[in-house]
Amino acid sequence: MPILTPDTINRLEAGVPPALALLAGMELEVFTALAKGPRTPDVLAADLGVDSERLSRLLYALALTNLVTYENGNFANSPEAATFLVKGSPRYIGGGHELTREIWEADLKTAESIRRGAPAALHDFAEMDEASLTAFLRGMIPFATATGRALGRQFDFSGVRSIVDVGGGSGAALAGLMEQHAAMRGTLFELPSVAKAAAVLLDDFPCRDRIDIATGDITTEPLKGQHDAALLRALVQVLAPEDAAKAIRHAVAGLRPGGHIYITGSGILNDDRLTPPAGVYLNVTLMNFYPSGRSYTNSEHVAWLKAAGCTDPVQTTLRGGSEVIRATKT
Repeated sequence: MPILTPDTINRLEAGVPPALALLAGMELEVFTALAKGPRTPDVLAADLGVDSERLSRLLYALALTNLVTYENGNFANSPEAATFLVKGSPRYIGGGHELTREIWEADLKTAESIRRGAPAALHDFAEMDEASLTAFLRGMIPFATATGRALGRQFDFSGVRSIVDVGGGSGAALAGLMEQHAAMRGTLFELPSVAKAAAVLLDDFPCRDRIDIATGDITTEPLKGQHDAALLRALVQVLAPEDAAKAIRHAVAGLRPGGHIYITGSGILNDDRLTPPAGVYLNVTLMNFYPSGRSYTNSEHVAWLKAAGCTDPVQTTLRGGSEVIRATKT
């Protein structure tokens, strides 16, 4: 009989240091500084205003991740880092480090949340201070924008003149989608405190003049007006089941007949609850943030959509990995 070894345990533990090196590199903007070209640790440290010896330790670690290269005493960005981690690049996602840090810190409290029977890193958007709320929304912008752009590529929005982003946080998903449709007008519907922070963050998007902001609580009131489409990104997963059903019903109420609702995020599970992996792991994270938030199954979403008066719910995967369910209001 072969001797059993802790290979899986060792592999999982070995994955943590490279991920933390990536986070430190994003926080220090190492990759943006390396966009100027190959640098020695001394030159790069002078650019960043940090200690050279300490920075060099991180650079050697990043070289092992293949995000930077090392040759003749100089470090440089890999093609992947140059594309996605340099501030100002069209495909930049490095700004998400604030959200990444918050999620990882919350995940360290999973055992505590289970022992308590309550979130150990509670998120209450209505009660968060302005600085914390703004940092959280800002951290989500790269991922939200990418989702909006992916939706625009994967679905036909050519006939949509009015779209509402329900619980859309910063509104970046809405802005990412609207980039591709010059005739489209959008509305961000959010809690008052979130809407206030989003109004500032949206100023960075070229389509800001076509986005209105409305305030309210989608779990207690239907949307006003008649829109061609409604987007619920990463909203259902933060709600209790009864509130998720209300949010979907109230969003559908704001659609014209024949309009489409798009529910997207990582928190959509297949009915086996084992796939996709992102939704399974997010289900753990959500218990640390929200009293009743969780990853819901496709069948649960479909039941809520049908009860709200929708037909033809179909689930697919967006480029980038997020799941999306689209349904049509009868």
